[in-house]
Amino acid sequence: MQFDMVRSEVAGVFDVLASRADVLEAVVRQSRTTAELASDLPVSRSTVDRGLRELERAGFVETRDAVHYSTLAGRMALETYSQFVECLDDIDAAAAVLDALDSDAPLAPVFLDGCEVVPVTDGGPGPALSKLTSFVEEAESVRGCVRGAFPSQVDAYYRAVVDDGTPVDIVATDDVVQRLVTAYRPQLAEAWSVDSFSLRSTAALPYSLVVSDLPDGPVAFLVAYSERGLAGVIYNDSRPAVSWASRRIEDWRSDASPLPRPPGDEP
Repeated sequence: MQFDMVRSEVAGVFDVLASRADVLEAVVRQSRTTAELASDLPVSRSTVDRGLRELERAGFVETRDAVHYSTLAGRMALETYSQFVECLDDIDAAAAVLDALDSDAPLAPVFLDGCEVVPVTDGGPGPALSKLTSFVEEAESVRGCVRGAFPSQVDAYYRAVVDDGTPVDIVATDDVVQRLVTAYRPQLAEAWSVDSFSLRSTAALPYSLVVSDLPDGPVAFLVAYSERGLAGVIYNDSRPAVSWASRRIEDWRSDASPLPRPPGDEP
């Protein structure tokens, strides 16, 4: 019963924020009278009155000498609500790519907060593949887990390792490793001769997740796949997103099997 009461109170506070955020935001920006609020907001005076009463009951606004002030709780609640709305907007923007993932795929909301999305549309995968290639070509080091091997990506990794000496530490699914051994054996053998290249294998991955250390700082990118192939790319260079991606990559890497040399090269 007590939990239900708390949940009801939280729901009530959320409803107040959802319906009265514009009034609270105006008060947070500048303390003012009801008349001043009504003249600045595109709503009626009665709507402003009701909003102020609800915000006062929630403890977000207080009134002194007919002037309405934001409380500290009100300012913090508005900031939290605004961040929540922004995160929902980011999730909505990424929905076309997220739809390609299983519902239980491990993904933290922090990775989507402030993310950029390059979905694959009817125009084809070109823009998404170009973005993926740029993250490898411009990188000072790359570490990640991949479940796809498009020719342009393989070529970008090959050039980065062999031509540029870029440190590359990759975990690939068994089928990707097999494809590399079968279709790119010479390139793989040459890359393997470079000390800064490391390849491990794992049975399966829900998506590709890579962190590229670019000159301007690290960026984490997630690659989703559908039954038709590439579904899109989600990337984020915020510190929390990169930190989450790095931890997830390390977890998968610790469970992967090291490949000391390309299969089939043993004497």
